[in-house]
Amino acid sequence: MTDDTPLFLAFPTTELTVALGQVQERLQAQLFLPGRRIPASQFHLTLRFLGQLNATQYNSLLRQLPTLTLPAFTLQLDQLGYFPGPNVLWLGPSVIPQALSDIYQDLLLRCASLRLAPPHKAYRPHISLYRQTALPDVAALPNIKPIIFRPRQLALYRSVPSALGRNYHPEASWPLVE
Repeated sequence: MTDDTPLFLAFPTTELTVALGQVQERLQAQLFLPGRRIPASQFHLTLRFLGQLNATQYNSLLRQLPTLTLPAFTLQLDQLGYFPGPNVLWLGPSVIPQALSDIYQDLLLRCASLRLAPPHKAYRPHISLYRQTALPDVAALPNIKPIIFRPRQLALYRSVPSALGRNYHPEASWPLVE
């Protein structure tokens, strides 16, 4: 199925819903954040934004993704950060495991074969916690207790606009292999 809504690849974080909600609560209490808190049902760890695909690109992607080598890995989510352009407060790992880097590099090659534009920034795996939030001093971000995340699958999501922001709908998924 193709239309004009953007697609992205991410690791679902369903098992982290409670822990991520607690981080959001702590941040809200300490920083009094304005903006939009990401609902628990929308949490995911971004791998690659794909954008809008035409039918040929979409079908090719769906044929290629099952052939990706998807080794299991563990992340220690121990770093808060902020993307000033989109005003996003996020949680991510300070160290990227080699297995995740390998998945990402393989995916970059496949995206190039689809003639997708390369990412405009270096890869930063993250889980968005707040959108449209102003953070005048990134140094004010508190230290957090690390959250261990062991993704089980990679999913293709569609980003659908709504009155309350974007909603992320998984379209397909592929298991990570032990």
